[in-house]
Amino acid sequence: MRKKGEELLLFLFTASVYCFICFYLPYKYPELPKSLSVSVEAVIPGGVSARGAAEIIAKAGAVDDAGELARAMAEIGIDRRLKPGLYSLYKSTPAGVARQLARAKPTANRVTLIPGFRYKRVAALFGSSAEGESYLNAAMEDAENFPPAVREWLPRKKEERLIFLLPETYFLAPGPQAAAEFVRRASALWYERVGALIAPGTTPDAVMKSGILASLVEGEAKAADERPILAGIFLKRLEKNMRLQSCATVIYAWDERNIKKSRLSYRDLEIDSPYNTYISGGLPPGPICVPSEDSWKSALSPKESDYLFFFAGGDGRHIFSKSYEEHLAKQRKLGL
Repeated sequence: MRKKGEELLLFLFTASVYCFICFYLPYKYPELPKSLSVSVEAVIPGGVSARGAAEIIAKAGAVDDAGELARAMAEIGIDRRLKPGLYSLYKSTPAGVARQLARAKPTANRVTLIPGFRYKRVAALFGSSAEGESYLNAAMEDAENFPPAVREWLPRKKEERLIFLLPETYFLAPGPQAAAEFVRRASALWYERVGALIAPGTTPDAVMKSGILASLVEGEAKAADERPILAGIFLKRLEKNMRLQSCATVIYAWDERNIKKSRLSYRDLEIDSPYNTYISGGLPPGPICVPSEDSWKSALSPKESDYLFFFAGGDGRHIFSKSYEEHLAKQRKLGL
């Protein structure tokens, strides 16, 4: 009997110590080192609701009741400002975990989408060539990653869907889901800042043409004030059945063959490609890069002018002309 009593006392003591370490200490001191508690990891994506974050944390094993955790988060005011990232938490009560979240500094990857990026450059943000493309392909092919209002505009080719992502810096939770989270957030921001400007009832074909035009403007312009002018010139050329003659499309055509061109010769302009707007009429069959917000707005609201020709000057700006004769005269003057 004495032995059984000792065993019972030992069990009760061990259980008490376990509860003290795993529940009371993290509740009272949420910053305790991992050695004194049970550590779990939870990945919180961007844009998730407090309830959604609580469910992720509960599933990871930090708390037993997601609803109680959501309420505890609301009580201390972190339900609307929880940053995305990888959280390392100690198993505790809902109040204890909420206090940990308030003090936590999650691990997050900084991903910057640069205007002018092409598909492979975007894929490289998420890993090596094969790995990055695999993640981005899956994310771009899933229409559910785009806002409902954007889905009806999505082209069939995943590469062309890049026009619906807004260049910006995004902080993403690490892991294989990062590409999907990136597409969701970048497309949501695009719709907020650009998509909402598109008139209701605009056809998918018209939206796509605006996106292609925006990509051409992005490829040509460096100065923000020139973008609406360039968009207007391209549209005027289309109306007159003139070739667009955009050097940016020729550079893209060579890039499709894995040949990088920073400067073009007259011979380079002869490349046989539907993207070569020196040879092919109309817009190219798809966008040539990710357009910036300014390029999109320029394509949607181009500036009317008397100009019909342009070429790049030495300072990164363009020199515009009303006639071909004026265009040639200005080139001769600069020795081009």
